[in-house]
Amino acid sequence: MGFPRDEATGDYDDLIAQAEAAVEALRDTYREQLANDVAALEEVWARLEGGAPAEATLAELHGIAHNIKGQGGSFGYDLVTEIGASFCDYLRSGKRLSADERNIIHMHIRMLKTVSENNISGDGGDMGRRIAEKLDVLTGRGAG
Repeated sequence: MGFPRDEATGDYDDLIAQAEAAVEALRDTYREQLANDVAALEEVWARLEGGAPAEATLAELHGIAHNIKGQGGSFGYDLVTEIGASFCDYLRSGKRLSADERNIIHMHIRMLKTVSENNISGDGGDMGRRIAEKLDVLTGRGAG
């Protein structure tokens, strides 16, 4: 059915089309930003594994993961947002100093790298569901 068209409706349609084009143009920039964020996570991870003070490096990892979480969905990368949310929740919920906890931290970074390198957008389909489910099990997010 639709709304009756008038001059104002045409203007809105043009504005919406322009906004959608702008978001699409930013998608390439976002892919680059995601790759840079993943590289930053890997660099901070290497410092943590190299003996850098845990509290500061975990806080730095959280800051990067928080940015990733907040930006992914805006550009059609819902799986990135899901992984980023899991990462943030996990880092916020404890000190994360044991070998098993560090492995879960590293798993989040590896999953983000996989998504970035393979340009997996949206929810990632079956692979995305498997990634999200695995992280939920590892972090305990899926329980309760």
